[in-house]
Amino acid sequence: MRFIYYRTVRLSDTDAAGVIYFARLLSLCHEAYEASLETSGIQLRDSIENSSIAIPIAHCSADFLRPIFCNDKLAIHLSSQFLKQNEFEIDYTIYGQSTSLECLAKAKTRHVCIDLATRRRNPLSKPMIQWLVQPTYP
Repeated sequence: MRFIYYRTVRLSDTDAAGVIYFARLLSLCHEAYEASLETSGIQLRDSIENSSIAIPIAHCSADFLRPIFCNDKLAIHLSSQFLKQNEFEIDYTIYGQSTSLECLAKAKTRHVCIDLATRRRNPLSKPMIQWLVQPTYP
């Protein structure tokens, strides 16, 4: 699945040096992930309230290639990859929306599907598998 999410960096996203706070970059990536799920028809509230499974992040990483400042316009490119019946990864490439589309940062999250009662790995739901294999969204 490929998806692009557009976001403006807010003052609250930055640190005292005026650049994006490192943890906020991962929050923006998670916003992109949520937006891609919603675009594909997955209702997050229903998924949380009416499900016996959860899909927590088991690993994350981020590389900062250029400074990201308040009011920068970002295009977050999301690309998901099915790994196992209960695991997938998402690669994020964060670009500035200037004419050069310069790569500012890269991030990765690995998600694992678990049963809420037992906390053991559980196969991904059909909607999540469909989301993973869907083509590009705007």
